Amino acid sequence: MKTPWSANVRDRTLVVTFPTLYRVLSWAPLGGGLVEARTIVNHQVNTKEYETLKPEVFLRELAQQLQLDTPIVGLMTGVLMERVVRRTIEHNGLAIECFATVGLSNALAVGDPATYEEHPGTINIIAIVSHSLSSGALVEAIQIVTEARVHALSTAGVKSTISKRLATGTGTDCIAIACPIGESVYHYCGKHTALGELLGRVANAAIEKGLR
Repeated sequence: MKTPWSANVRDRTLVVTFPTLYRVLSWAPLGGGLVEARTIVNHQVNTKEYETLKPEVFLRELAQQLQLDTPIVGLMTGVLMERVVRRTIEHNGLAIECFATVGLSNALAVGDPATYEEHPGTINIIAIVSHSLSSGALVEAIQIVTEARVHALSTAGVKSTISKRLATGTGTDCIAIACPIGESVYHYCGKHTALGELLGRVANAAIEKGLR
């Protein structure tokens, strides 16, 4: 499936580049919140690699080294980039691409006791939609991808490393949803919409593959 954006792995960094500014919603260490960006990166990092720098400072310096188009949204993971999963889906002109890196050494269940010990296992998901979404639809898309993650973990029987309850994610997960800037084509992204259905299917498929 041909898309207007491109993606490649450069050493230990997944680089997704948009043809123009795209809207991106995430809680990424670099460029988190609702922003406009030309690039999203997911970098496989050793915690000792940036121990003297804040994550956002480290990622900004990495982007400069790689000479990436700015502005940038940056995610971090302990998962090897050779394990990145890429899945696409298309229906009636709507295309969605999902990238996932899945690590489980930090698996937790929502409501587990808060801990200050972080392990490198993280589930990072980048999902790109070919049409413009309203701000509300972007938020709802985050919910759909979150539900896909929980469903995949539950189906696989993954347990929390602390409570032994069924895990719902890890302690350091991040989700980024991106779409073109422009008049909103989609105002909703719930499970009663084609957009929500397709996004849920492609995200679930990517995470399930990452778990395997």
